Amino acid sequence: MKTTSILKTSGILMMSWTASLILISLSALNAQTDSTKNDDAKAPYRKNIIKINLGAALALKSYNFSYERLLSRKISFVGGYNTMSENKVSELPLMKKVIDQAFDEDDEVKNDLDRIKVANTAYNGEFRFYLGRQPGARGAYFAIYGRYVDTKINYQYQFEGNTKTYDIPIKGNFKGFAGGILMGTQYIISRRVVIDVYFGGHYGKTKGDADGLVDLSSMSAQEKSELKDDLESIATINDKQYLTATVSNDGVHGKVNGPLIGLRAGFSLGIAF
Repeated sequence: MKTTSILKTSGILMMSWTASLILISLSALNAQTDSTKNDDAKAPYRKNIIKINLGAALALKSYNFSYERLLSRKISFVGGYNTMSENKVSELPLMKKVIDQAFDEDDEVKNDLDRIKVANTAYNGEFRFYLGRQPGARGAYFAIYGRYVDTKINYQYQFEGNTKTYDIPIKGNFKGFAGGILMGTQYIISRRVVIDVYFGGHYGKTKGDADGLVDLSSMSAQEKSELKDDLESIATINDKQYLTATVSNDGVHGKVNGPLIGLRAGFSLGIAF
């Protein structure tokens, strides 16, 4: 009986010691994890980044500069400025590749694009929300942004009349605001060099005017009506008309009020400080 009692007592003590060791080990592991999290939270990080979008410069001859400022460990604000000087649409590197692949040499769309020149200025304001444990502007993120766009277009428009072809140089200026979302990943190498890759899109409204001052006094009333219909068809989407045109002896005038739809993509290189 005494031996059995001693064995039971010894077994209880062993179980108590084992349970105690397990609890101590778990406590140590939790403490280590908490310490790692605290170390990550307290790790120093740079709060300012300046970047240039190399992708836009190479693909569209568009120069985009941005400044990013950390507002907290994982939230930042990005202010951006984009400018593109006047270029033929068909001569932009990305568009040139698309046109060569999609259209024949004598395709009407290709010929139209050869006659369009565009210039663009845009301003972006963006809030980024970074994911993951590491502090600072690094890792995967999603963002919401607003974009103001000012676009100028020169279009050497041609209209085939009954007896002659009319060349109408149309100049337009359109301004709009849009909101959008994007996703991306930002890497910080050697605590200084920044690589930012992102993709997103926006939707909004744009308004503007377009004028083509030229002598159309020789046009018949029917030709003027056909010219008006032809111009308005340029900005008609799903039977919804976004361009209202008027034709007179002095030329053409158009008012645009429609959607502003666009994509944003970038491969940016920057410096953190």
